[in-house]
Amino acid sequence: MELTARQMNIIEAAIEIIAQMGYEKLTTKNLAAKLKLTEAALYRHFPSKHELVRMVLCYFEQLSCRVIEQIKSEDLSPVERIRKFVTDRYELFTANPDLAMVMFSEELFKSDHAYMTYMQDIMHIHRDHVVGYISEGQKAGEIDPGLKPIHVFRMVVGSMRLIVTQWNLSGHGFDLIIEGGEQLNSIIKLIEVRK
Repeated sequence: MELTARQMNIIEAAIEIIAQMGYEKLTTKNLAAKLKLTEAALYRHFPSKHELVRMVLCYFEQLSCRVIEQIKSEDLSPVERIRKFVTDRYELFTANPDLAMVMFSEELFKSDHAYMTYMQDIMHIHRDHVVGYISEGQKAGEIDPGLKPIHVFRMVVGSMRLIVTQWNLSGHGFDLIIEGGEQLNSIIKLIEVRK
């Protein structure tokens, strides 16, 4: 997905409006005012609100796939792959708190079945890769083979979702990278094979 600089500005402004005001306030009028553009100028870049939100999700997918590709290119153990995936999420959301608000907003996904389906597709990409890391870890003797990989995935990603939600609700009142890292360390202690 190649975006122009102007399209990226529009996407970032849309993320900010959704995060701070809610999905219903994402209107061409509000977006144009925020960007100091005419509404007609917006339509040259995105033909509809639906297409704009789809591109917001595309942008998130692109960021997600970037870390997966980076993990593939590095010589990491399965547990280190899990750690890198989760840590990248915390770093991404710390740098882009509005993105964290939008990606964890159920309001957005309830508004349109297509958005929910698209987000589920992104989640399935995450699931498939992380479950793969877990299975590799079990084969390598790093992760307890008695655990179902999908259950471990839910522990890792579900706890990540919870801590990001708590961080959002606290007004970003704690260090997400530190708290998230400590939480992940606890989960890894639970799933690792004791030596």
